[in-house]
Amino acid sequence: MASYNKVILMGNITKTPELRSIPGSNTTVARTGLAVNRKYKEKEEVMFVDIVAFGRNAEVMGEYITKGSPLLIEGRLSMNSWEQPDGTKRVRHEVIVDTFQMIGSKKDSRDSDYSDSYQSNTNNTSSSNDQPDMIDEDDVPF
Repeated sequence: MASYNKVILMGNITKTPELRSIPGSNTTVARTGLAVNRKYKEKEEVMFVDIVAFGRNAEVMGEYITKGSPLLIEGRLSMNSWEQPDGTKRVRHEVIVDTFQMIGSKKDSRDSDYSDSYQSNTNNTSSSNDQPDMIDEDDVPF
């Protein structure tokens, strides 16, 4: 049977990403959370999701993303399990970020002078022709 593990979420960052480096490999790791809202009828439901990014994605997140930043992520679901010193077994689900895109305009950003046009791409096989040209909002006639 075939399997497919893909997660796409859009929400707000719950805390500024924590950056760490994996010893011996110089790979950067960023851990943070994403709050995803769902509105139905007159109620609102919020889900908090742990997210983890590696390498260049982690570096960019650490530099330009802060608490409250809107973010669109694409990745895969991962499960970590461990046993605590008291013998209690614990399980944590998290999303491993493959790509992400900062949402909103540069004008809306209070803490960053970074353009919202950044979209990460960890797939090294894609060419620059795969990406659509960015359109300046001033060029749109409406």
